[in-house]
Amino acid sequence: MRTSSALGLVLAGAALSGLPAVAQLRAEKLVVMAGPQTPAASAANADAVVVGKVTEVEKDPVEATAYPGAPEDQKVSYKVAVLKVDEALLGAGGVTRFRVGFPADAPAAGEPPAGGPGRPAPVGGPGGLGRIRRPGPTAVALTAGMDGCFCLTRHHGADFYVLVGVPLLKKNDSYAKELEQVKKVTKAIDDPVAALKAKDLADRFRAAQVILQRYQTPRGQRPGRLPAREPIPDEETKLIVALLKELPWQPKTPVAGPGEQPPSRSALWYQVNPAELGFKQPTVPARKAGDPPVDFNKIMDDATEKFLTENGEKIKIKRYATK
Repeated sequence: MRTSSALGLVLAGAALSGLPAVAQLRAEKLVVMAGPQTPAASAANADAVVVGKVTEVEKDPVEATAYPGAPEDQKVSYKVAVLKVDEALLGAGGVTRFRVGFPADAPAAGEPPAGGPGRPAPVGGPGGLGRIRRPGPTAVALTAGMDGCFCLTRHHGADFYVLVGVPLLKKNDSYAKELEQVKKVTKAIDDPVAALKAKDLADRFRAAQVILQRYQTPRGQRPGRLPAREPIPDEETKLIVALLKELPWQPKTPVAGPGEQPPSRSALWYQVNPAELGFKQPTVPARKAGDPPVDFNKIMDDATEKFLTENGEKIKIKRYATK
């Protein structure tokens, strides 16, 4: 995989290249779609990303619910590993150790999970927004001596973290290359403005993918409710709008390989939640017998370019609040 395009895996699989990947507004339904869980994709959704080593697994298991809103009488038994931090890439804030929980019956890394990689948690949305499904804790067992990069998120109700995706272990042949991609993701999250000002258009595009995926994914929601929406910083909005204006609607270059996504406005458009910004989906003209096929990409190119030109200074991109 080429280094310049590997971050395309953060938001789209091979079959989805060129399609909106995080949020699509259709009428009154908002659907959040999870990307493939490469280490870079996991980092984009994590509260903390660290390089470290598991020093021990605590003897006593802990009982906790598997997902927000789960009945209290249906708790899952978790084992808890102690992870020593060697390098903090995101969200560690001086923490030197993490307690990381995993289901007591989880298989070891590399073995297929008995019931699939976690349990999706459906959450009803306010205002007719429909339902959102998010991945639950990944069912992978941690063992003393595991050494590598770990993407973590706070457990919704217990005093430990859980894995996002599977650990990227140092023993893997691809460790160095994949860790490089993880670091690009964490740098974009840590300093969005710098990432969105990158010299190369492809780098700005992929930074926007990561940033918007994180902003448009609900985090820490209560059962039955979505977090509030809030504007992102003005400078980030201006840079993203400028990028959207610069990008062609459709990629100018073909897909080079599985999971690779050339820069395009169409790949980012639904990640800014255009309906929330006042954009109205253009009407597809009726076809008569003998008429050529409707070029919907041309219609969307013209409509989005017109919208950005007329409203660029007024646009306020929003995100889900984290508090």
